[in-house]
Amino acid sequence: MNLEVIYSDDEIPADVSDFGLIGPDPSKVSDGIDAAFSLMPILVGVFVVLFVAAVGFIIFSTVRNYKASKNAGLDPFTLQTELAVRAAKSEMLAPKKTLEEKLAELDSLLARGLITRDEYTQARLKALSD
Repeated sequence: MNLEVIYSDDEIPADVSDFGLIGPDPSKVSDGIDAAFSLMPILVGVFVVLFVAAVGFIIFSTVRNYKASKNAGLDPFTLQTELAVRAAKSEMLAPKKTLEEKLAELDSLLARGLITRDEYTQARLKALSD
């Protein structure tokens, strides 16, 4: 007794032809991977162009800042420190002198002969009016 049934290719039932196949068709998955790998040279090229542009911009801005600080009479390597010192010594950030301090300074300048009597009088009137 032979229990084996032999079918020709045209007679295979639909439920038998899919037996054992679990998940997506592997041929369709490899098409997606192939498409991703085919885009890889384009993506690498775009990255390289953007990277070179960013490095070029950094170099350009550094050279421009260096020249501008040199033209302004500042040392580009100590620029932040110089600007901080200038700001700290400026009148805008200095504490306001009291009227007594201003008058004492004027008296000292007159006593040392650094200002004339007229300059002393004008400065004293200005200090008293402020």
